[in-house]
Amino acid sequence: MYRKIRISGLLAAAVLVAASCQDDFYIFEDSASDRIAAGLAEYDRALLDGKTWVMEYFPSEEFEYGGWMYVLQFNEDHTVRAWFEGETFADDNYVETPYAVEFSTGPMLKFVNYNDYLHYFAFPGGNGSGFQGYEGDYEFTFMEITPENEIIMRGIKTENDIILRPLPDGYTPEKYVEAVRESQRAVTPTSLKFMVNGKQYGTLTRESTFREDSFESCYKSKLWTIHYTYQVQKTDSMGEPVFNEQTGEPEYVDVNVNDVLSFIHYPDGTMRLYEPYTFKGELEGLSGQAISTLEWREGTVPAASHFVCTDTLLEIRFQQ
Repeated sequence: MYRKIRISGLLAAAVLVAASCQDDFYIFEDSASDRIAAGLAEYDRALLDGKTWVMEYFPSEEFEYGGWMYVLQFNEDHTVRAWFEGETFADDNYVETPYAVEFSTGPMLKFVNYNDYLHYFAFPGGNGSGFQGYEGDYEFTFMEITPENEIIMRGIKTENDIILRPLPDGYTPEKYVEAVRESQRAVTPTSLKFMVNGKQYGTLTRESTFREDSFESCYKSKLWTIHYTYQVQKTDSMGEPVFNEQTGEPEYVDVNVNDVLSFIHYPDGTMRLYEPYTFKGELEGLSGQAISTLEWREGTVPAASHFVCTDTLLEIRFQQ
């Protein structure tokens, strides 16, 4: 009896396996090569249908050169025309180059031939850079096409997310990159007060104002350092909290923060971090608060112009 049950069980299992294989046959009816080709065609078609895109680009894993705007126009002959906000100091001999949508570790966009704009950050030794260049990418893995019609890519070397967005209505490529530069010209201070709900907590500084004829000054103008101080309870050599011997109250020490923030600029006077910055320590209402986007607002006089944080409920300003 046991043997009959065991054989019946094996036969049932064989039927289930066969059914599973049959299902797999229908699920994966197309070959792997066909699925890869279909995926590549989808991304290739999306680039061409969108035709003209704004590319938000951050070179370097450490974001030490800030963020940069490109405008890219993809053509049916698989050439791409590039406009670059740094074209005022870059060579402009090769602004159009072939591109390829191909498969490597995944679907990938590659700018094929050397291009003074698209390879500005990637090639070693060029433009005064070192043996690693400015640690940028010219090959990108496609990650997704969002419902908002954005194409998200990831740099092969840096693994930084690179975003393609359709060029906004009302802009030509030339007008867009000029507007990006103009938004940076408008911000002239190198030192601002860090204010929260009308109270100063620190400063926001940068090494250089925006200059269009110098890569070094240009990228340094995109890097701001936020300075503030918070307190933590003092501890002894064993890591135990220290209390005042007379009052029994906790004793505190100051911790100085000097964090570099790397921004990319938009034509509407805003600048955005690659990823949100979260304040450290126990500041009034700021504990765990994150900021991402600052908007430059012109005052009635130049000294009244200031940055305001647009993505927090607190009134966070950086003013003169």
